Amino acid sequence: MNFTAKSPLYWLYAALTLGILLAGVIAVFDPFVASVLFGRPVKTADDYTWVRLAGMRDIAIGMIFAAMLVIKEQRTAGVLVLLTIVVPVGDAFTVFSARGASYQVFIHGGAAIFMAVLGMLLLKKR
Repeated sequence: MNFTAKSPLYWLYAALTLGILLAGVIAVFDPFVASVLFGRPVKTADDYTWVRLAGMRDIAIGMIFAAMLVIKEQRTAGVLVLLTIVVPVGDAFTVFSARGASYQVFIHGGAAIFMAVLGMLLLKKR
């Protein structure tokens, strides 16, 4: 199956891309809300800087992922997804170390699992 709009993998990858971009945009424009959603609420304007930096990271990753959609690079998309699993895993550990088991830890962990499965499927031969 080709990596086109007719492929379910294309749309799963597009959903991941959109989610990452949306998380980044929220972090840049409303760092307090983003920090709550992330699992580490911040209270001061100085802390907002770090949330915005994480948001820019997410926007950059989302734009790279979006480029793979545009040029229809399935295998490269799979490699990128697998390489960037380190982000939600790191996020899950960060939240867990600060708050223990919370629903945000499971969201970050779930994202890592989704990315692992999606990345492996994208790497399968067409």
